[in-house]
Amino acid sequence: MKVATQSYADGVYTGPPADAYYGIIQLQALVQGGQLTALKVLKYPSDRRTSININRQALPMLRDEAIRAQSANVDIISGATLTSRAFIQSLRGALKKASS
Repeated sequence: MKVATQSYADGVYTGPPADAYYGIIQLQALVQGGQLTALKVLKYPSDRRTSININRQALPMLRDEAIRAQSANVDIISGATLTSRAFIQSLRGALKKASS
């Protein structure tokens, strides 16, 4: 994980929906003081017990790592590869809006 030195424009930015195979993941990023301060998961696969268990563990880990890194450059979590990729894709879209 690399910590980004980029500054973002303050605001709330919604990333695009990203396919996690068993459903959609979509994030909303909150930027305050030029820094990514919070991430809200708007949508995630939750109709299967396995998806619920995976996302309950993986999404908070991905969120915390992204905030520490101040970017979407986070490690993929073993056992949650599809969730991780969709999380990264949606977050990249949100942060691209914050960089514009």
